Amino acid sequence: MKTKTTELNQILGHYKILKPDVQLILDDEKYFSLNGDISCNRNYYTTDRLTAPPEVKFKTKMKFEPKLLVWMAVSQKGISSIYVHRSTISIKQETYLHDCIRKRLLPFINRHHKNDNILFWPDLASSHYSKQVQQFLQANQIKLVQRQENPPNVFQARPIETIWSLLEQKVYEGA
Repeated sequence: MKTKTTELNQILGHYKILKPDVQLILDDEKYFSLNGDISCNRNYYTTDRLTAPPEVKFKTKMKFEPKLLVWMAVSQKGISSIYVHRSTISIKQETYLHDCIRKRLLPFINRHHKNDNILFWPDLASSHYSKQVQQFLQANQIKLVQRQENPPNVFQARPIETIWSLLEQKVYEGA
């Protein structure tokens, strides 16, 4: 994991080339299935489709499967405390504001970035850009990457995605 920490610092450090006085803080959440299925593996495998049992061919699935939400924020100076919540839906703005921003991001900033010029870079989830969240961040003088300036699907620029990828490999190892 040491090499991944170094990689994270290098990627975050590239932003400092453009804005040398800015400390970048990223946040994101990941959902982990609780039913043992791997979301990208929705097919079945067989040597003979005619002999495959119906319970393999036609496995039922709930509309809103239970899942585990894991949220965190990262910067060059560390990782926030992690929020874990069992859920069947995406994160709501109230949960995001109360349990992620107020309880975890703000203490992380106060502990590691009290006197830093920071820029907070959330992903594009609608709850992250709700009016309530934006007002709270502004009231606490936390600069935010504006939604229109936040590029979608740029995994290479968001090292937190690498962390999720490594964690997902460990969680579903042997599945």
